[in-house]
Amino acid sequence: MPKYYCDYCKIYLTHDTMSVRKSHLQGKTHIKKYCAYYEEKAKQLGIWDLSENQYDIDLDYIYSRMPSRANFIKYKLRKEESERTGKPIEEDEPLCLPPPPVPAGETLPPSVLRYAEEDQKAIAVHMAREAPSL
Repeated sequence: MPKYYCDYCKIYLTHDTMSVRKSHLQGKTHIKKYCAYYEEKAKQLGIWDLSENQYDIDLDYIYSRMPSRANFIKYKLRKEESERTGKPIEEDEPLCLPPPPVPAGETLPPSVLRYAEEDQKAIAVHMAREAPSL
């Protein structure tokens, strides 16, 4: 039986059936490599402009919205101040409480235990941008 070769992933699939091809083409790794391939081609042709990237990740923004004890304390202080002064709380952002503790015997989801590959790349890009130029 002939094997199917994926040009984007640079691998041979074990079988050449439609179900194997379909599951491979819908896979996360294939989609990432497919997007990376065409992103590289667009950069080579000069039609990829990084300034048009709408989804640039700013870690300060992510961490400011992350549930934490500090953010909860800030909210409590604003609430107490509004009760004393009678002014309403300016709700520029919703309160986001930290998740409840995990019951004994249950494991945390994998994304809690480690950063995803995209997160690591975004952090590296952010750190490179913030690093002083030598």
